[in-house]
Amino acid sequence: MLAAGCAHRGALFGTGKSTPPPIGPPAAAVTMPQVTERVLPNGLTVLVSEYHTLPIMRFHLLLPGGGAYDPVGKEGVAELTAALLDQGTTRRSAEDLAREVEFLGGDLGADAGTDFSTVAGEFLSKDLDAGLDLFSDVVLHPAFKPEELRRSQGLMLAGIVASRDNPSSVAEVCYARYLYGTHPYGHLSQGGEASVKRLTRGDVQAFYEHHYVPDHAVLVIIGDASASELLAKAERAFGGWKKGGTTLAPPAAPTRVTGRHILLVDKPDATQTHIRIGNTAIARTDPTYVPANVAANILGGGFGARLIEELRVKRSLTYGAWSGFAARKAPGDFRVGTFTKVDTTGEALQVALDVLDKFAAEGATAEELKRAQSLLTGQFPKQLETPGAVAGKLAELAGFGLPRSDLEAYPSRVTKTSLADVKQLAGRWVPTRDAVIVIVGPADKIAPQVAKFGTVVRTTPAGCEGPARRRRCALSRAGRSKRPSVHSGRR
Repeated sequence: MLAAGCAHRGALFGTGKSTPPPIGPPAAAVTMPQVTERVLPNGLTVLVSEYHTLPIMRFHLLLPGGGAYDPVGKEGVAELTAALLDQGTTRRSAEDLAREVEFLGGDLGADAGTDFSTVAGEFLSKDLDAGLDLFSDVVLHPAFKPEELRRSQGLMLAGIVASRDNPSSVAEVCYARYLYGTHPYGHLSQGGEASVKRLTRGDVQAFYEHHYVPDHAVLVIIGDASASELLAKAERAFGGWKKGGTTLAPPAAPTRVTGRHILLVDKPDATQTHIRIGNTAIARTDPTYVPANVAANILGGGFGARLIEELRVKRSLTYGAWSGFAARKAPGDFRVGTFTKVDTTGEALQVALDVLDKFAAEGATAEELKRAQSLLTGQFPKQLETPGAVAGKLAELAGFGLPRSDLEAYPSRVTKTSLADVKQLAGRWVPTRDAVIVIVGPADKIAPQVAKFGTVVRTTPAGCEGPARRRRCALSRAGRSKRPSVHSGRR
């Protein structure tokens, strides 16, 4: 599920197959664990589930307030706030905290995505009390010490600068800025170099006080204990958390791009060209979310998908191509990505656009639909194999206000998707004439190859991190995260 980011690309790499996998048998029915829910007086939603297969305990806290809620000019503050949570509390120094987590053989960390921030921890069930004490401490009593802020800020800045050497990372940053402009989705949670340098302890404290509140949060605990015990311990740990009393509206719907807009990001040392094609699409709560992802899988979901067949199997233009919906609180986007040799940029882009045009016009074949349904339903049980995975899914559904029954109903909704559904959704959301195209590579070599596709605007990797108004100006001229967590092996 793509609440933020592009995790769907992972299935395309690390395999040497050159032919599609065979269609498997129907997936077995998925039985979800029993979940008990309680809303505490302070508004915190607590979901607990018993898991007795292994002696472990998983905590997962979802807070509505990711990078999309960064104040203008302070992009990156959500990520910096999350990075500082396990770097010392009012009760424990960063060293003490790390030492205690290591002694328990636990795992504790936080991160900021697009719409949400998360804090997660895992400990042995025999260490439930100690683990929950550490987990609640980083959530409720972060110190935000100046020296730790400077260190975490430095790590974020180093990561931003280093990412400019990665054409794929550059493509993601520039694509977000070029498509969304001044919209909150127009920057990644990491922020930009200039904005991160400006962040102060006061900015972090203000973001924490506004967004780290129980009345908008979801706490999931899964582990080897009774549901009644888990609920009681959760209430003791978080019952005193002060209610925020604020309302957090989702971002406004972004404007859908009309016409074709091409951004060429100059990276002279790149040996490959990275390409992104996309436009705004659906929110995570859209009722067509599941069939839309079936359509995306047919187009770019691994071997057997249209993009792989045309770009890799038939023409050897790339090792990978993918497509998917970045579905969020507000409508996110549908995007296509690939990479190719610099000298074949124009050819690869033309083939990709031809594939999109045909898919949008004709939809899928019966064989393609059956393969995608087999793949998605077959992979689904593996996405729920661990307590951490289940906790993440449960928190996501609650965060988006979706019923838990959606999880168990997912396989049947996949198999009920029809060819007519795919054709309708492809025609509606697959970017063809209305799209942004972001191309990263040596601009002087690429520009002559892509001039035929439309007016091209040039920029640099650092230029994509500038104020969003620059991207709006660029569009007008054209015609229109993660920090590692504290972790150790088991004791």
